[in-house]
Amino acid sequence: MAEEEGEVIPDLSNWPALPTWSIEELELIRSGELELGTDLFREDVGGVSYADLFDPLPEPENIPEIPLEDEYPIVIGEEFLAPYFAGRPAGYLVDPQGMLSMQEQKDRQSFLEYHAGDSQIDLYIYLFDEKQVVPPEGEMEAIFKRHYQRGSGLSALVYYYMGDPSRSTMVMSPQVYSVVPSTAVKGALIYAKQQAQTKSEPASQLESFSTGLSIRLYWMERELAEASGNGALLSDASQDELIVVKADEEVVASVARETKALAIFGLLSFAVLVVGLWLAHRKAQRKKIHLFPEVEVKPLLSAPHAAGVGAVIHFANATLPPSVQKEQVPDYLRKM
Repeated sequence: MAEEEGEVIPDLSNWPALPTWSIEELELIRSGELELGTDLFREDVGGVSYADLFDPLPEPENIPEIPLEDEYPIVIGEEFLAPYFAGRPAGYLVDPQGMLSMQEQKDRQSFLEYHAGDSQIDLYIYLFDEKQVVPPEGEMEAIFKRHYQRGSGLSALVYYYMGDPSRSTMVMSPQVYSVVPSTAVKGALIYAKQQAQTKSEPASQLESFSTGLSIRLYWMERELAEASGNGALLSDASQDELIVVKADEEVVASVARETKALAIFGLLSFAVLVVGLWLAHRKAQRKKIHLFPEVEVKPLLSAPHAAGVGAVIHFANATLPPSVQKEQVPDYLRKM
């Protein structure tokens, strides 16, 4: 082909030769020891590992492991430890982390103040996050003994977890347990938890929880008032043992069984009493005696009495008064 004017033909003499199979490689291919295309997927090439062909990456330093959110607790910041546990709070609601809005805090604080003014048992609620764990500095028994046990009056301390009322725990003054059994105290906490679980919003759950627990504390207060008159309350010297209760569902079943058994026993006792009263009334009616007054009549034809003629009155039912027996049938008429 003739060279066209202006066309540049490259010089191929300096180009590298194309790869070719060696005689040894061809023999390996014919024998089947070497399969074409499989070297790309082998871990080594010519006895050299792929890992040795590249420099290894440096190991990361000081990179913490990040677990899943549902598997680790949230630690309370050190700046909140003093507002929580350093001393007895000024109010009945303790929320240094700002779990509630300002208006919600005012509403809950107002309710707890109203409860304290109307009840002998003051209710203190500490708010924590749903997944937070209380540090050793805030151990419930130690906080209660330090700030609430030696004061005047009775107190109930609650650790409440926003969004998860089932984690709530409560401890009360030991005097309460001298009158109210621990199962009843647990039942009060469980009742409050069940009331909270009827709502979906965390703030609404707290409102229902505090309301339900306040109602149960009023019931305990009645029993305490009766026991106080009988001298059954513990003295100050006996205030050493504390019982921390949790919202355990097994206690719910136990309290429900006890309540059901008491209800059945009460119904049976009432039924026996009603039947006994009815039988006593029937027996009294059968023994009842009716007296008829003597009626004076004028002599007939000036005679002092009749000619030996008398009359007998017979009643069909001896247990009923004569006034309700309108139709009387003599025996001699029944025989005819």
